[in-house]
Amino acid sequence: MPKIKLKKVEWLYLGFVSGLSLLTLLNLPRLKGWPWIFLIYGLTLGIYGLVIWLDTRWPYKFFELLRRWAPFAGILPVFQSLGYIIQYIRPDLDGYLIRIDYAMFGVHPTVWLESLTAPWMVDVLALAYSSYYFLPVVLALFLHFDNKHHELEHMFLAVTIGFFISYLGYLLVPAIGPRFTLTGNQAAPVKGLFWGNQILNFLTANEFNKRDCFPSGHTGITLIVLYYAHAHHKKLFAVMLPVGILLIVATVFLRLHYVIDVIFGFVLAALAILIAEIWNPRFLRNKK
Repeated sequence: MPKIKLKKVEWLYLGFVSGLSLLTLLNLPRLKGWPWIFLIYGLTLGIYGLVIWLDTRWPYKFFELLRRWAPFAGILPVFQSLGYIIQYIRPDLDGYLIRIDYAMFGVHPTVWLESLTAPWMVDVLALAYSSYYFLPVVLALFLHFDNKHHELEHMFLAVTIGFFISYLGYLLVPAIGPRFTLTGNQAAPVKGLFWGNQILNFLTANEFNKRDCFPSGHTGITLIVLYYAHAHHKKLFAVMLPVGILLIVATVFLRLHYVIDVIFGFVLAALAILIAEIWNPRFLRNKK
């Protein structure tokens, strides 16, 4: 049987989940949901390992495809697992983020923007905000059908790094966001015209980890995707750019993030891209 050789993104995934497992063990008495945490990690790593083994044992196109996309599929379980961890080991630090925003602007940005937000804008911005879950997939599909497989794997590496940096941020600076903390300062809840509230309610209901504000992963991941879309598919980038801009604007207009979250989302993207470019320099020579 051929020897299994892990890719960089697989080492990254294994290392990060191992680190979260160690964190869980160290805080076991405080984590009542620890069996669920280990179940999530066990199942995710088990399925991921099976895909790697199948691709190594029988290197068919189907298994190769599964392995190439596995890192992206494995992101969601890790994110959801944080809902069993963060709130039990760290206090929410929204107060600090609120004070930083106020010091920068002299107002609470989400409160000030309320007078500029119309119901039709909420619908548009909610659609743009939800595109976050599809932009990486759309770019990945274009790269796949263009046979840019190395570029696709490199993009997934950068995106995975970006996600994991954001998760570290959530662990270090837990925050639930202005939609919860500044409600008393707002004149009224966010209100869409047609589908805006339904989209936001659906996303909130299915997001088990609510402490995911700092840094803004929506901003960071979107910028990473835009960077690689510009590098590999200029026409797709032209379509994605206005959507990405609206998405980033939506983070504050819809009261989902503080401005400081968005600023550090830019830092997150730059750091993830830099790490990916240094760690995987073959990308610079466009080898497949």
